[in-house]
Amino acid sequence: MKNSVIVLLSLILLIAIKSPAQNKPLSVKILEQLEMAEKDMVKAISNGDSAAFKRIAGNDYVDINFNGMKTDFRSMLNDLHNFKGLSVSFSEQLQRVYGNFALRTGRAKLSVSGKLIAEIFYTQGWVYRDQKWQFVHWQGTRTQDSLQKK
Repeated sequence: MKNSVIVLLSLILLIAIKSPAQNKPLSVKILEQLEMAEKDMVKAISNGDSAAFKRIAGNDYVDINFNGMKTDFRSMLNDLHNFKGLSVSFSEQLQRVYGNFALRTGRAKLSVSGKLIAEIFYTQGWVYRDQKWQFVHWQGTRTQDSLQKK
């Protein structure tokens, strides 16, 4: 019985010691890496660069676009050339981090050759794995303003 109590108290102590470390906020350096990963993602898409996108996005990537189309990682790689020349301008950005997962939300203006093609609200999903941020989710919805301009 005495050994059981000692084992139980040891487990509780280990859990208590480990718990604060699990809830530590991500370091500034890791969040800066997220910011750079987002810039690299936009650059890869704007250049239609499937090799760069493949390095940034996870195999579990899912895109639900403003036009109602759902795309997975393989389809996005095949279609990326269609996005060449796309310019993206972000605003109203917010970020929430939950452990190794980050949600980034905001508004984006999408343009081609300087002509605005859509204004959307977006959500990006990023997971920190293998010592880097991987882009795993995009969802965009046209803003009310964008719909009224059509």
